Amino acid sequence: MSSDPSNLTAQSPRSIVQQNWWHKPLIWGVFLVLLYTLREFFLIGFLTFLFCFVVRSMVGLITRHLATHRIHDRRLDLLLTLAIFLCLCLSLYGLGRFFVPPLIHEGKSLLVQMKDTSAVQVQNTLLANTVGTWNFDHQFGTPADQRYQEGLRQFRAAGRSGVGLYQEFPKLDSRLKAEFEVNYEKAQVLHLQSQETGASVPFQKWFMEFKAPDIFDAKHDYYVSRWQATQASEENTDEPAPPSQPTDSESYRDERIRQRIWADVNADPVLLAQLRSEWAQAMSTQKWAEFRESPAYQAQFKQFYETQFADDSNNIPIDYTYFQTLAAAYPQGKQAFLQAVDQHDQTAEESPAHQRFDFESATKLELGQQWWATSPTADWVRDHATEDGPKILEAGVNRIDQGLSHLLRIPIQIGTALLLSIFMLFEWQGVKSGVASIRNTRLRSIYDEIAPGVIALGKLIGKTFQGQVIIAVINACLTLLALWLIGVEYKFILALVVFLFSFIPVAGVILSGIPLCGMAILQPGGSLLMAVQVIGAIAIIHLIEGMILSPRIIGKIGHLHPVLVIAILLIAEHFFGMWGLVLGVPVAIYLIRVVLLDSPIPGIYEPDHSPKTSEA
Repeated sequence: MSSDPSNLTAQSPRSIVQQNWWHKPLIWGVFLVLLYTLREFFLIGFLTFLFCFVVRSMVGLITRHLATHRIHDRRLDLLLTLAIFLCLCLSLYGLGRFFVPPLIHEGKSLLVQMKDTSAVQVQNTLLANTVGTWNFDHQFGTPADQRYQEGLRQFRAAGRSGVGLYQEFPKLDSRLKAEFEVNYEKAQVLHLQSQETGASVPFQKWFMEFKAPDIFDAKHDYYVSRWQATQASEENTDEPAPPSQPTDSESYRDERIRQRIWADVNADPVLLAQLRSEWAQAMSTQKWAEFRESPAYQAQFKQFYETQFADDSNNIPIDYTYFQTLAAAYPQGKQAFLQAVDQHDQTAEESPAHQRFDFESATKLELGQQWWATSPTADWVRDHATEDGPKILEAGVNRIDQGLSHLLRIPIQIGTALLLSIFMLFEWQGVKSGVASIRNTRLRSIYDEIAPGVIALGKLIGKTFQGQVIIAVINACLTLLALWLIGVEYKFILALVVFLFSFIPVAGVILSGIPLCGMAILQPGGSLLMAVQVIGAIAIIHLIEGMILSPRIIGKIGHLHPVLVIAILLIAEHFFGMWGLVLGVPVAIYLIRVVLLDSPIPGIYEPDHSPKTSEA
């Protein structure tokens, strides 16, 4: 059997002769330790592998249909590689231009809003929009119902006007100001990034003051040793000697080292672009703090508010003048707020829509709180929610904050992976020859052990993910369309959640459905009915995936029993976190089908069952 590692069909592990019983565990143990050591670069490595696999698969498919003379194979291979790689880059650029800006915008808006939201507010919204809405519809019906009209009349006659508005005002204020802050920050960042030439001096000042000391502390020994080597090489030059005092000498050294760090950063375009983006974010935050104290804040916020108020889909029940009156009264307490509402009702006629909003908000929350206080089902939920609610909310804020920081780094990581991929693809024959040459060295036994398994596993993961990426993109686009039709907010973030969880078999449907239903209930104007509509849309989308997309794109390569899949995911997530959820099933398929059963995987692995001849 050929030992060429570029073969699509890998060697059978049975054909590998072991020298000692501990040989195989030692080799694979060292290999896994190496992977764990390089885990920080795993995303770049995985993307590089995926890009190379996709391009080479498409090149191989097209070459088999177009190539007629072997003399043209090399030239045709390079041409197809370049064309497919450019199409891949243009596709990623187009997707990034369309999806990334609204993703970042929605993420920052949601993060600011969540920071101003307490666990009690989330609990009240959940109660009002689920149990409260259900009981309200059962008790009062629609606005055209006589029971509704009588309930509204009694609500106003009891002098309770403004109670519902008081409950909803913190969410309204937080939502509007969060959106305004994100819009302002976006404008400031774009303004700073567009002024490349004029921004060099303030950027350098910011870097030397905030970033250079952190980099120096993180690599103190490295930079000090470089400094000492530089000083030793300059002893015979005419450079002026550093100050004689120890403290001055150390300060002089540190200053020169920080200047060296600045020079190193300028020599790295990727790191320089990342730091410039970080600087723009920091400056926009500082300018926002200054802007909030300036007279221009209210003028611009008024313009923003009136634009949002004119759009009926934003569910804003009051105009800007009334909002400002209530914003001044709210910090003084409920009585002051209700007095402001009463004074407004005496001077201006309240609209029917505003009256209904006030009545429904107050009554739904009361009905929800009644159920919360009296239902036996709520006792168990209440005990856990009181203790775990603030922790869950805080963890959610931290996860979104971390996710945004990772999202900002993803374009750089994708760019790095694309750069590595293009070098590997254009030197593909050299890469294969270089890897195969290891077999002619003293590492032959390690190569014979590792190479066949890595090739088969890589083919399995690559083929699985190649199809799964297509399915995930289709799922995300269909979800985005469904959320837009239903009217769910933060649809780009939720579509991204669906895209990511599409790589998790079986459990991904449930995990992605939780935030979608939660947003459908908790958003302004949300309800249990909207959550049911979301569930219906999810069911239809995954029915399309299960019956149409997966059989045609992936086939039965990754077929395992659902119970076994869930068990694999639980174990893999415990030991390897998110990467365990993503890669656990393909790795398990390899271990079960190849290592344990030695059964074929079409197009990926064929076992070697030929009889072995004994050597003389």
